[in-house]
Amino acid sequence: MELKKARAIAEQLKELLKSSCERIEICGSIRRLKPQVGDIELLCIPKFDRGVDQLDQELGALAVQHILGLRRNKKGFTAYGPKNKLMVHLESGIGVDIFSTTWENWPVASVVRTGGKATNQRIATEAIKRGLRWHAYGRGFTSPQGEIICQSERQVFETVGLLYREPWERD
Repeated sequence: MELKKARAIAEQLKELLKSSCERIEICGSIRRLKPQVGDIELLCIPKFDRGVDQLDQELGALAVQHILGLRRNKKGFTAYGPKNKLMVHLESGIGVDIFSTTWENWPVASVVRTGGKATNQRIATEAIKRGLRWHAYGRGFTSPQGEIICQSERQVFETVGLLYREPWERD
């Protein structure tokens, strides 16, 4: 799908979901400004009310309204859990991947969910070379000396000796 059309759908979904999130951002190839977009990726920090995930509640409402539906993964199964929700925008047919995280994990999650695949592989490879382990669902890296908590996307890159790359520079 063209970037302009995918961004418009992503912005619409972001608007519909923002009241159920403490934070929500568009990631993936839209954030990287790729001319052609394969799916929409939203990174969210859900709000909780008396232990109930408000993002899940809102996604259920959007399913009832036939705006979003469950999508099958490559193995033919639906994937809808606390952290990863594979959905489809029913009107357009574009996949919508919704990822939940926490404030503490946001910098790493933002790098991972923005991608691209080559950038994420480069970070992981450089981490291994330095004796580190990158935690894609965590706060940063672990080393033999302990945990390295990343406070920003820039710090994720710099921890492994890479120059920071803006989202549109990532591959």
